[in-house]
Amino acid sequence: MNRPAARVLEEHETAHGWSFRLALDRPDTPTAEHEVTLSWVDHDHWTGGATPPSRLAERLLTVLAERVPDLPARFDAAKARRWVPEIDDLLG
Repeated sequence: MNRPAARVLEEHETAHGWSFRLALDRPDTPTAEHEVTLSWVDHDHWTGGATPPSRLAERLLTVLAERVPDLPARFDAAKARRWVPEIDDLLG
């Protein structure tokens, strides 16, 4: 494995979107788990509803892992825009 890879371990629908527990595999490091919340608004913004939320969560975590060395264990997907300003283009 040369690039980070994320996979959903758990998915729960919430009042405003979804909550995911994801595993993140990076080269030469132990697997890390992250809890990521994703709002309906962000899901629609990034995919227009065309991609399942779980696939977007995996893609988001993978893209972030390629650019942010120390991701927090828990975060909301909306914070991705602060960490990687070009995230909209990368996910589109």
